[in-house]
Formats: sequence, C-alpha cells, structure tokens
Amino acid sequence: VLFGFCFNSFKKDFLNFWFFNSSMSGQGDSIGMMEGAFFVSRNEILAWANELLKLTLTRIEQCATGAVQCQIMDAIYPGKVNLAKVNWRAKHEYEFVNNFKVLQQIFMKMKIQKHIEV
Repeated sequence: VLFGFCFNSFKKDFLNFWFFNSSMSGQGDSIGMMEGAFFVSRNEILAWANELLKLTLTRIEQCATGAVQCQIMDAIYPGKVNLAKVNWRAKHEYEFVNNFKVLQQIFMKMKIQKHIEV
C-alpha cells in the first residue's frame, strides 16, 4: 500500500495524472484539471516514485529523461516495456527522444490514447 492507496486501484488515476489527462484503454474517460491528482506536491510525487521503483530521486527534473515514466509503465504492465531500449544515462534533450519513443510504443501497445511529441 502506497500513500494509503492500493496500487491496482490507484493505477488508472496515476496514469491520468502523470500523462496529463490520458484516456485509458479506449474507455473514453479522463479526469478534469481540478481533480485532486493535479494538486500533488513534487515531494509527494518523488516519494511515490522512489518507493515504487526503489530509486533515490531528489528533484522532479530527474524525471525529464523519460526513463522514470518507462519504469512506471513497466511496473504497471510488467514485461510490456522494452527496457533494454531505455537510455538510463541520458543527459541531453536529443538523448531523451529515444526514451519517449519507447514510452509512446507502450502507450500504443496498451491502447493508451496519449500522443507524445517527439
């Protein structure tokens, strides 16, 4: 149990929050901008990601590479993300592109209707 929520029941809301108003698996539902998930502090997001993924993130900017999002998707859909293609040491924007392409592939595979401009 993370932050008082069962992981399975929290999965959909977290995906909607993290990927900003996505529609899940063709269900056609999404949360609005005033949903409580949009008012979670950076520290709470970092603590959640650190606990879920056994990481030591200290700044939200460390999530900008796309690698953390790929790990979260792998935690939710085990074995569906090709983690071998993720650049874990990406430091520059042009290196992040590959990670976001991997993320877009898992979105398409799992029928998550969210396009990432890469």
